[in-house]
Amino acid sequence: MSKKSDPSKRRIFIKTKDDVFQLFSFDQHNDGSIYSFSPDYHDARWISMRRTGDSAEILSTESLGDGKISLHGSGMTAIRPHNDPKGHQLVIGGNHLLNKEKNQIGARHLYSIFMKQPHFKPENSPAFNRDSDYALESKDDLKPFILVFFALPRHGLSVNFNFNLHVDEMESIPNDFLGLHGFSLRYHDVFWFAYRTKHMEKWTKQAQICYHDGFTIPIFVGTGPGQFRLEFREPEYILKEKELEIRCLGSYPDSV
Repeated sequence: MSKKSDPSKRRIFIKTKDDVFQLFSFDQHNDGSIYSFSPDYHDARWISMRRTGDSAEILSTESLGDGKISLHGSGMTAIRPHNDPKGHQLVIGGNHLLNKEKNQIGARHLYSIFMKQPHFKPENSPAFNRDSDYALESKDDLKPFILVFFALPRHGLSVNFNFNLHVDEMESIPNDFLGLHGFSLRYHDVFWFAYRTKHMEKWTKQAQICYHDGFTIPIFVGTGPGQFRLEFREPEYILKEKELEIRCLGSYPDSV
């Protein structure tokens, strides 16, 4: 029997020395919208930002329940429970993913997440039961880490994600799976950068997830046991033929 495969749906797992856990699932619909689910979303802390003139307000909410993050083709991003199609929370407008009327397809940051310790194993469809399953592999003991997700049109681009940290924030012995990874959905390539900083020795009790307008990139920086600073950075996109560099070097003073 062949494995199930759907180009619009992908699952991300992490394989440790002793086990395999599911981290996320992604689904892209015909209108370009991308939906993401994780077993950690039900008790996660969701964070965004609202700008008014020169001031910024940090927005957050918790206890979504069994739900997902919806990144609509129109550019609207929100979270909602599975059983409440109209119960959108933390609604933020931003870069569109797909506009079929104008024949336009867009690129954007999806979300950044400070992971809680992986623990979920799907019973009905275990890891690698589908050809489309993707796995990170850690040969070292698993330590807390951050994932920063993006979506780019499927044009066969190679991507280089470049961001900086202060020298006293850099982690000199990272997990071996850190760096750039990705896969393809219906219209977009989804890729993510995995990293960790110093002061990330303790797993957070709840996943910390931040999204904004698709342009500004939230970056988590560890500041102490179970503590972090959240920076909102303005990236620079540099395209040379088939190579895209995303420079994420500056930051807003806004933090949480």
